[in-house]
Amino acid sequence: MIVYIEKKAKNYQVAKAIIKKFNPKIIEINHYKDIFNRSHQDYNYQKSQNRLILAVKESSFLYKGSFFCDNRGYKNFYYSTQILGCVYNCEYCYIGGMYPCGYPVIFVNEDDFLNEASKLKNSFIAISYESDLLAFEGIYPFHKKWINLAKKNSDLLIESRTKSANTKLLPPNPPKNFLLTFSLSPIEINRFEKKAPNLIKRIEAIKVAINKGYNIEIAIDPIIKIDNFKKVYKAFIEALKKENILNLPIQIGSFRMNKDFLKKLKKVHLSEIVYYPYQIKNNQARYKDEKEIIEYI
Repeated sequence: MIVYIEKKAKNYQVAKAIIKKFNPKIIEINHYKDIFNRSHQDYNYQKSQNRLILAVKESSFLYKGSFFCDNRGYKNFYYSTQILGCVYNCEYCYIGGMYPCGYPVIFVNEDDFLNEASKLKNSFIAISYESDLLAFEGIYPFHKKWINLAKKNSDLLIESRTKSANTKLLPPNPPKNFLLTFSLSPIEINRFEKKAPNLIKRIEAIKVAINKGYNIEIAIDPIIKIDNFKKVYKAFIEALKKENILNLPIQIGSFRMNKDFLKKLKKVHLSEIVYYPYQIKNNQARYKDEKEIIEYI
C-alpha cells in the first residue's frame, strides 16, 4: 500500500491508526489536491492500485443534499464528505464523472464533521454520499462515532448507504435513528459493479446487520435497463422473496445522472450503461420510459 499524506494530517488519530495497521509506504504532500486534482489521470488504472490519500478538510464539513436523492421527508437534508471516492468502481456511478482521481481521499479530522453534525436539529444526514463508508470499515472504524452521535441526538436521522459486506465489523445495538441502506442489484448487473460484493454476499451482510439490531432498508436503485430487463428483475425480486428480506422498507429509482457527469463518465468507462441513448431534460440524463420502468419493479 502507498499512502499520500498531508504533513498537517500526520498527527490525527485516524491517520496514526491507518499507518499503524498497514505500515504503508508514505509519501508526504502539501495538499491533497496536488494529487487528487491533477489533469490527465488514468482513473481505471488508479482504481487497480492500493493507494490512499490522507488529508485534513479545512471547511464545509456538511453540504445541502441534492434533489436527485430522497430527503426522507426532512426539510433539513445534509450530506457529509468524510471520504471522497470509493473502493468500488461501478460503471453507472456518478463519482467516476465527478472526480478526476481514482485514489480515495480520507479526511482524518473526523471530529470536525461530527461536531458540525451535532449542531443540527431535526435533520437527515447522509454520511455515505460520495463514497461507500462501510467499504472502508476494515481500514478504520468510521461508523462508531456516527452511531454514538445518533444515540445522543434522537432528532437526527443518520444514514449510511452501502454495497459492502463489512457489517461484521460494525458495533451491535445501534439506535433506530441510525439507518443502513443496502443497494441491491440483480446478479446480471453485478458485472457493472467492479470490485463490489455480489448480490449473495450483500444479502448475507444484511442478515448479519439485522441480527446486530440495525435499522435496515433496501435500495433497488439505480434500476439498469439491460437486455431482458423484465425477466432479469423479476428473477431478482423472486430471489429476494426467498431470502425473506422483502418485508424491509424498499426504495426504488431508475438510473439518472447530471448530464455533465455522464459526459465525463464516458471517458472512464466503455460501458453500455453510459452510452445508452438517454433523454436529456433539465440537465439530467434519464430513461425515456422511466415511469414505466419504476411501475414494473
